[in-house]
Formats: sequence, structure tokens, C-alpha cells
Amino acid sequence: MSSKKPKKNIINKGHYLELMDRLHVAMSMIDEHILTHPLTQNNTDIEKNVSKAIHKLWNAYQLVGNKEDSYEDENNAH
Repeated sequence: MSSKKPKKNIINKGHYLELMDRLHVAMSMIDEHILTHPLTQNNTDIEKNVSKAIHKLWNAYQLVGNKEDSYEDENNAH
């Protein structure tokens, strides 16, 4: 095993939109294929957990959007 630290990935503006898109795709798939499933709809405990998962992904989506704004502020040459 190497003692070298792994290189940090270099983040660019496009990474923010890309991750927001992937989060949106995941939320859409969960909503369309899991939340609307008959078993989910007939079991409130399952529905609550799936809804919580979507809510957490939505929070992550918002966080990425806010970080994108910060990235633009930090990297915008005036």
C-alpha cells in the first residue's frame, strides 16, 4: 500500500451542474419507480422512509446549488 496521499480532484464549474443533474435523475427515478409503487403506497412506514430519502437528496441538490454560487463568487475575476 502506498504511503502517498491521493490527489484531490480538481473541481470546475461544470461539476456543480453535473451533480445537480444526477441528483435530479435519482430523485425522479425514486419518485416514479419507488414512491408510486403499490407496496410503497400501501405501507406508510415504507412511504415515510422513501419520502425522507427524496427529501435528503433534495437538500443535497440545494446544497450543491448554493456551493456553486460560492464557487462562482470565489473564482470570478473582477
